[in-house]
Amino acid sequence: MTAHIRFHGGDIYRAAREFGGRPEEYLDFSSNINPLGPSPRALAAVQAALGGLWRYPDPDCVALREALAVRLGVPLQWLLPGNGTAELLNLLVPALKIRRAVVPVPSFTEYARSMAAWGGTVRAPALLPEENFRLDPARVAAVLAGADALFLCQPNNPTGQVVAPEELAALVEKTARAGLFLVVDEAFLDFLPEKQDLTAVRFLSRHRHVVVLYSLTKFFGLAGLRLGVLVAVPEVLNKVAAVTPPWNVNVLAQAAGAAAVADEEYIAETRRVVAAEREYLTGALALLPGVRVVPGAANFLLLDIRGTGLRAGLVRHRMAKRRVLVRDAGSFPGLEEGFIRVAVRLRPENERLVEAFESVLVENDGLAAE
Repeated sequence: MTAHIRFHGGDIYRAAREFGGRPEEYLDFSSNINPLGPSPRALAAVQAALGGLWRYPDPDCVALREALAVRLGVPLQWLLPGNGTAELLNLLVPALKIRRAVVPVPSFTEYARSMAAWGGTVRAPALLPEENFRLDPARVAAVLAGADALFLCQPNNPTGQVVAPEELAALVEKTARAGLFLVVDEAFLDFLPEKQDLTAVRFLSRHRHVVVLYSLTKFFGLAGLRLGVLVAVPEVLNKVAAVTPPWNVNVLAQAAGAAAVADEEYIAETRRVVAAEREYLTGALALLPGVRVVPGAANFLLLDIRGTGLRAGLVRHRMAKRRVLVRDAGSFPGLEEGFIRVAVRLRPENERLVEAFESVLVENDGLAAE
């Protein structure tokens, strides 16, 4: 029996080693990156910054923080850039002395991974498939006692579910009364036009226990440069800054990030393209026999493929042989076998995904008939 590896970011390199060919031959639907690629302004800024590679980067990231302050509508002192939000997450756990956390599952695996790395424990209330993985604030609130932090992903990865404004407000109040941090990961929130109503940043001025992780790798297509920012009031942020390595955000990342977040034309075009292609991909995949698209938002879709009779790992394997990569969502704790996640890309690429998936289903029918 063939062992099926569950890949994460950087799948194209591992896929090329497993299935052959060059990484660039693969269409990667397993990573949820802006299908337009980086902002033209960001690329120009990187080109202009190349001559300064001999210098150390600005340790205070002032130009980047100034651009982010405008983008997020917060004071400069509330921003701590990092080498991706993964670095910031792994710093804030020990810095804020988070020993016991609540993480509704399925969700982004790095929260639990960071807790385990620092010897912490996690309570994992289940998001139920029969409820389309919608977060129930009451169910979450029931397990907060004794915890140091609640981790939320808004919108949630891999389900795409959004915590409504009034539900988020309720959780802000409940975590405040319980005396724990509320850490909200907004890596994919820029893809939603209603971002301002859904962001936890709007609570920071009144609730000092709220911490926001803001990524520039997904929406702004800068995964290769690694760039994120922690947003929190100074008394919280400074604890994390105290354990942050110096010069952790390189010259190119600082230049690209400052330029990207100011590119309003690129931001608007991204939202337009992703909304249109998400609608197309949702409709096309829903027509495939045995496939159900879980309702959600952002630039990816969670697919329930239990009706096809195929295991997610087998689908990933057969798609990869066709040079199309999808995410076997079974690697997310709390998500049973039979789900895959696919990113939203451009129309010709989305059509190729649908065709490859259809051919996998046809292949299965052929094998069953033999």
